Amino acid sequence: MTRKLLALGLFSAFFITSCQKDDATTSENVAQQSDFITNTTASELAGAINLSERGVIGVARVNTTREAEPAWIFGIEQIAQLEPPKLNGETLRATHVDVKGDFAYVSYNKEGAIYLGAIDIVDVSDKYNPVLVSRMKSNIADINSLYIDSNDNIVFTGASINGEGPNHTLLGYVSTQNGQFSTDFKLDYGLAGHTGVHVLDLNGKTILISGNSGIVGSYKLSGSESAFDPQAEVGLGDLRSAAYNNDQLAVLSGDDGLLNFSLEEEFIENSAIGTAPLTAESKRTIAWYGNNILVSEGIDGAGIYNFEAGEKTTSLPLNVHPEASTVSAEDKVTNAVSTDGNFIYMANGGAGLDIIKLNEALNPVAEGIAEIEGSANFVQAKGEYIYLASGSGLKILKIIAASEDALRSEFLTCEDYEPYTGDKNLNVPSNSEEAYSGTMNLKHLSIEGILSFCGDMLIEKSANLSSESILNLSGNFKLGNSKSSENLVINSESIFKVEGLVEIHGDLNIESGGRLEFVGSDSKIYVSGEVKIKSGGEVIGDFEDLNDKFN
Repeated sequence: MTRKLLALGLFSAFFITSCQKDDATTSENVAQQSDFITNTTASELAGAINLSERGVIGVARVNTTREAEPAWIFGIEQIAQLEPPKLNGETLRATHVDVKGDFAYVSYNKEGAIYLGAIDIVDVSDKYNPVLVSRMKSNIADINSLYIDSNDNIVFTGASINGEGPNHTLLGYVSTQNGQFSTDFKLDYGLAGHTGVHVLDLNGKTILISGNSGIVGSYKLSGSESAFDPQAEVGLGDLRSAAYNNDQLAVLSGDDGLLNFSLEEEFIENSAIGTAPLTAESKRTIAWYGNNILVSEGIDGAGIYNFEAGEKTTSLPLNVHPEASTVSAEDKVTNAVSTDGNFIYMANGGAGLDIIKLNEALNPVAEGIAEIEGSANFVQAKGEYIYLASGSGLKILKIIAASEDALRSEFLTCEDYEPYTGDKNLNVPSNSEEAYSGTMNLKHLSIEGILSFCGDMLIEKSANLSSESILNLSGNFKLGNSKSSENLVINSESIFKVEGLVEIHGDLNIESGGRLEFVGSDSKIYVSGEVKIKSGGEVIGDFEDLNDKFN
């Protein structure tokens, strides 16, 4: 069906009903600044980045066919965790993330009837040392969603105490420069709907999705006293999320299902698909996956819909970590979904973060649950990085997948090595020589013979080179994490020869006669613990000491 919907006429009617509030708000733009406080203390900014769980994260396999598709193997590491802000004694929760250039922008709210919110700006130019450079707090508004426009304005929405009756939605913006807030917060209060739940950019226009009794609205930044000039709107019920791709705006409504709009001078509804009922006031998001729409559906996991077919094409069930039997049923819900490339990310509450890769027929070829602390409430994927809002803060994760670059080496014939598809515990026996490539995601590694490897080797627990053993590696070697430190032991007469990055969250022990040898001029090493080299042990070659442990 094609049905033209409401443009400026009804929008003007709405503003007649709320003009008293809006006019009052517009005349108090200066007072708005005091409701949004920036430049918190340096100690708070510095203390917000938590590296206590940095390093390799275990991935529990779920119904994977990785034996048949070795290229699908992946691993996860945690870069850092951003501790949420506190305001008036209340700890806020992360609600949304956008990333542009060197900065990640994070919004926060407080559940319940209290209106509290915040926005963080995190410098992620050095992915292994993110820095919180600025923080804004508000004691009059929840901030539920944001995006960064082409001029580095933060456009945000949420709910404000300044609303009237059922209409508490706010829409605002503030300019930034080099990760710092300006003081020019401009806001429109009291827009239709209980709260703004999502905001996104559509070809330079701001699309607002407000919740119960809300609207899908189109706005342009205003040159007048108000923050935005309205362009068009559609009144819909129980709105949850929206996503834009290839001139199609997908909108999820608890009342009307999954809707497909185009926008010119007005919104045009092109098609609609009925969806499963959505739990009242629950977090639900959608994301484009090629020409399909991925929808988070609570206890049912995620659904994949296709507007052209006019139906749900398949479902991705909510899987639970094998050791998560103590999680209550009401905490096992798919709250949010995100996609990047062929990866799909499902934030499943207490059931954790489920990561899936599909083939062209939309069938899973690999699936794993990241073994993270806390629940998974919201997820946003940006390239190889994953921003996960959990019960304990915002986690910055990195997905490790097979790369063609891993087949380039100065000293190994990587192109001759088969991808590793074996067990998560690898033991290379004495008098044996093995060689692999790709992504090796292990719990334990024990080498008594010779192992050559090209790619990314992630080891969650232990790594040991027995006497007279050899490990040749081109690529990245990562062992343990900050929470559960693991030591690398290079025993007597054994050799670890590496071209690339060595990252050890624990100690490096080199016994007498043991050798760590770096190849080429671009190798690097990070050791969080101590470097212990006994008499007769040695480190040779050129390398960059990332943590000043070899002085």
